[in-house]
Amino acid sequence: MQILANILLRNKFLCFLYLIAPLLFGGIIYNIFKDATPRQLPIGILDYDKSTLSEEIIYNITHSPTLKPTNFYHSIKEAQEDLSTTKIYALVVIPQDMQKKIKMGVMQEITFYYNSQFILIGKTLDNAMLQIIALSNIKLQTGKNLIQVKNLQAAMGKSAPILPHINALFNPKNSYIQFLGTLILPCIWQILLALGLLNLLSYPIKNSGDFFMRFGFNLLIFMFWGMVMIYFFNTLKFPLVGNISLIFFALLILGISISAIVAFLQSIFLNATKSISLIAAYTAPSLAFAGVTYPQSAMDSFALFWSHILPISYFMELYFQQAHYGGDILEGFFILAKMLPFLLFLPAAWLIYKIKGKI
Repeated sequence: MQILANILLRNKFLCFLYLIAPLLFGGIIYNIFKDATPRQLPIGILDYDKSTLSEEIIYNITHSPTLKPTNFYHSIKEAQEDLSTTKIYALVVIPQDMQKKIKMGVMQEITFYYNSQFILIGKTLDNAMLQIIALSNIKLQTGKNLIQVKNLQAAMGKSAPILPHINALFNPKNSYIQFLGTLILPCIWQILLALGLLNLLSYPIKNSGDFFMRFGFNLLIFMFWGMVMIYFFNTLKFPLVGNISLIFFALLILGISISAIVAFLQSIFLNATKSISLIAAYTAPSLAFAGVTYPQSAMDSFALFWSHILPISYFMELYFQQAHYGGDILEGFFILAKMLPFLLFLPAAWLIYKIKGKI
């Protein structure tokens, strides 16, 4: 215990990891995604038609909670630089003689340019624009039908005879903080956990008891922050309909698994620089390969292999199974069982330290 206390007194970075970093990163992620969904995204408009119909479409765009027309252009070339520098995220191009040709029964296209590299923003822009176009189509058709049936409700029913009634089983509000926050924060948590243990193990280890004390102390600190993280999700009204004790237990297994891998690498190299390089290469792709932003069903063989060797993939599977769907507890334990092989790195690390005479 005295050795551990001396390390903490000498290592300011560890104090930062244990006391400040979890709050700092949690605050950063919350502030980035606190609005849940992107709002008032700046876009440009190029109106070649200059008709009452184009003005109505621009009016609908202006009053959309997602879109905010900030620039009006006279040519596509004029808008290219603003698109490339993200001064605007998208460009709406209304074709010439659109209203005239629609009255003649000629189908028209409104072109919508956006940068698909901004995946989340692009999806939001695309959905918002599709809704505006659909609304405009219904209004146009209702106007034509009203001439025939002389009844607004009948005209509207004839314009849109089938209306969708969509029930989202996951993230019904399309909240990005719920979708990404529940993945990003556990990914950050495991990296901080790994850094903490690596710092503790970089100092000479007295004996086996000292080794396991450092291992357990680091795990205890981050289990506290892990529970704070789960309760933070609950405070944000994220779904938590399953067994919270099982989620905490899965978090413990995840913590032991990551810590065991860190201890194993450090026991081999006995060099913090080499170990941290491998740990970074191993944990950094978690955001992509944990099976949330990039579903395992769509992964190729290599990506699927990488997903399977990441303990956090199984934790996230169990978290969603319990928190969002309230799944069967036995099925949850079956998911947990897939994480157990990672625990073997801990006795392997202890044995290597023992063979090298470092404990």
